[in-house]
Amino acid sequence: MTTIPGRLRRLDVPAEVLTETQELLREAGTEGLESTVLWLGRLVTSAVAEVLVVVRPRQVAYRTHEGVGVEVPEDALFELIAALPDGIVVLARVHTHPGTAYHSEVDDTNMLIAHDGAISIVVPDFARARIDLERCSVNELRHGEGWVELDAGAVRERLRVR
Repeated sequence: MTTIPGRLRRLDVPAEVLTETQELLREAGTEGLESTVLWLGRLVTSAVAEVLVVVRPRQVAYRTHEGVGVEVPEDALFELIAALPDGIVVLARVHTHPGTAYHSEVDDTNMLIAHDGAISIVVPDFARARIDLERCSVNELRHGEGWVELDAGAVRERLRVR
């Protein structure tokens, strides 16, 4: 059975995961569309996790007169979760926005992960440039408070790129 991670003190992120994340997200961005990926990994301790792989779930990107968006159909998320090997968990959601990175109202309600301490990262400019986590909007879900954006110091402390 897959464990749901609690509020983690640190996520160890290999540099190659950031590179692959950018490549996957940028594909849709070249067409002016948002995209989303999930970081999967394992718990090293109850407070530390290691990202092992980036996965792009089946998704629907759209453009309307109000802007752009991306959604992962419920059945696609269910299939992904059901296929996780024992010990592998969803550690973070990473997606793009045009222009500035911020956690929108749609992002607040269109959650792929909803456990206390979940991490949602928004990458600016459709991931056209190399991902710098301090330029992203990194948010933690705190039950009772909602999504809280982490400041640059907390991002450096909580997400360790190696």
